[in-house]
Amino acid sequence: MASDSVNGKQARNHFTKGKRQQHQQVKTRSSASDGGGEDFFIFEANEAWRDFHGSLLQFYENGELCDVTLKVRLPLLPVDFLMGVVAKEQIVKQNLKCRDLLDEARNYHLHLSSRAVPDFEYSVRTTPRKHTAGVLFCVGGRGGSGDPFRSIECYSINKNSWFFGPEMNSRRRHVGVISVEGKVYAVGGHDGNEHLGSMEMFDPLTNKWMMKASMNTKRRGIALASLGGPIYAIGGLDDNTCFNDVERYDIESDQWSTVAPMITPRGGVGSVALLNHVYAVGGNDGVASLSSVERYDPHLDKWIEVKEMGQRRAGNGVSELHGCLYVVGGFDDNSPLSSVERYDPRSNKWDYVAALTTPRGGVGIATVMGKIFAVGGHNGNAYLNTVEAFDPVLNRWELVGSVSHCRAGAGVAVCACLTSQIRDVGRGSNTVVDCM
Repeated sequence: MASDSVNGKQARNHFTKGKRQQHQQVKTRSSASDGGGEDFFIFEANEAWRDFHGSLLQFYENGELCDVTLKVRLPLLPVDFLMGVVAKEQIVKQNLKCRDLLDEARNYHLHLSSRAVPDFEYSVRTTPRKHTAGVLFCVGGRGGSGDPFRSIECYSINKNSWFFGPEMNSRRRHVGVISVEGKVYAVGGHDGNEHLGSMEMFDPLTNKWMMKASMNTKRRGIALASLGGPIYAIGGLDDNTCFNDVERYDIESDQWSTVAPMITPRGGVGSVALLNHVYAVGGNDGVASLSSVERYDPHLDKWIEVKEMGQRRAGNGVSELHGCLYVVGGFDDNSPLSSVERYDPRSNKWDYVAALTTPRGGVGIATVMGKIFAVGGHNGNAYLNTVEAFDPVLNRWELVGSVSHCRAGAGVAVCACLTSQIRDVGRGSNTVVDCM
């Protein structure tokens, strides 16, 4: 069997509890479909399979086999195990609903291989369980008072509520924020007096922000992306220049280095890592908002242009969901936007999806639980504290609550940690401001 969320030690312990663990064989493979390069484990043991088969047979005889199979994420099994073991199981082949689930798994692998699969739709079974875990962080930004925030607010998925975490060392608006390896990084921005090149890291284990190495270029409106470990700081601007600069941060050495610059300067740019590339989406080149998009190949150290969006936008949010890139809101040259576009790298095609419930420029977005969350922003009249979530199955945005601070230019990211690790030190909740 395969597990996408259980580590090797846990999985081995699970199977060694059986009476016949001497028959166990363990194979370790790299998970290409998960994009993170992590290992997963396939357990093929005759005795363990017989025990499991006996359980399946009992459910089959009781007419409950499909109910059990619905809980198994068949699409996430390696295709050779799926076709070589599961597809050959007679009690699965004899059940029409189970065969439909098997077809869904086959179509998922075909879809990942860039083949056209009519009417294919993602489901909860195509989403790794670990993608439903974590804490959503909203970091920094600014509101109606004008001064940038130190505060962070965190969203508890289980409780469906927001709470304050410990404040950053620096005030930061238009800050780049990302989570890597269970830690949150806040980079650059503006503190109300000057542009920042500094970076700080939040470690849930210590519940503290720690200063790390600074970038070479001070800037706000940058975007961060992580591909295979390093963090890329992309574009940005100061009071005089929109930058095409790109710097790469090595976490282990705590050092920044320069990589190939973008083709186009981009302040207020959005970015995400998708498959084997880092994308830079929209932004402003100092003259106008951009609809152009380019992507970086770290192996070639080169940027190339890809198909442009349908709408020019800067200060937009960008996130990944089900192998596609979503760009949300932002500003054109005149006003904030409610439009949302989706890019599929397999077809090199942009499509509009459902619009936000309200325009949001300077919005922060992140993907969690198979949905895209949009936090705050500015609607053209006021700073927002509302939060809405996009359901790709229903193609619909729905308001899902609000943060305490009305804020735009905040950084939003999902950290793989527990809400119990994050404790407010007592300052954030006392500085809530109005939304004007």
